[in-house]
Amino acid sequence: MDLHPVDILISIINIIVLFILLRLILWKYISRFLAARAQRVRSELDDAEKARLDADALRKEYEGNIEGLELRGREIMRESQTKAAEEAEEIIKEAREKAFSMITEARERIEEEKARAIIGARHEVAQLATDMAARILRREVSAEDTKNAVDDFFRETK
Repeated sequence: MDLHPVDILISIINIIVLFILLRLILWKYISRFLAARAQRVRSELDDAEKARLDADALRKEYEGNIEGLELRGREIMRESQTKAAEEAEEIIKEAREKAFSMITEARERIEEEKARAIIGARHEVAQLATDMAARILRREVSAEDTKNAVDDFFRETK
C-alpha cells in the first residue's frame, strides 16, 4: 500500500470542505436543537425543584397538622377524663344521698312500726288484764272502763 502525498492532500481537502458544508448547512439546526433541548432540561429541572419545594412545604404543613391533631387529641382525652371523673363524683354523690334517704326512711318506718307495736301491745295487755279482771270479778267490764284503766296505768308507769 502506497500512500501518496497527493491522495492525502485530497482527503484532507475533502474533509475540510465536508466540514465547512456540514457546518454551514446543519449547524443552525443542530444549535437550535441543542439550545431547545438545554432549555427543556433547565425547565424540567426548575419544575422538579419547584415540585420538591412544594412537597417540602406540604410535608411541613402536614407535620404541623399532625402535631396539632395530636395536641388536640391529648386535650380531648384530658377533657374526657375530667368529665368522666366529674360524672363519677356526681353519681357517687347521688348514690350517697339516695342511701342516706333510704336509711332515714327506713328509720322512720321502724319508729312507726315500733309505735304501732307499742300501741298494739298496750291494747293486748289491756285486753288480757281486762279478761283476767273479769274472770276474777266475774262480771262484765265495759270498753270505756278498760280504756280509762289502761290510760291510768300507763300514766302512772311513765
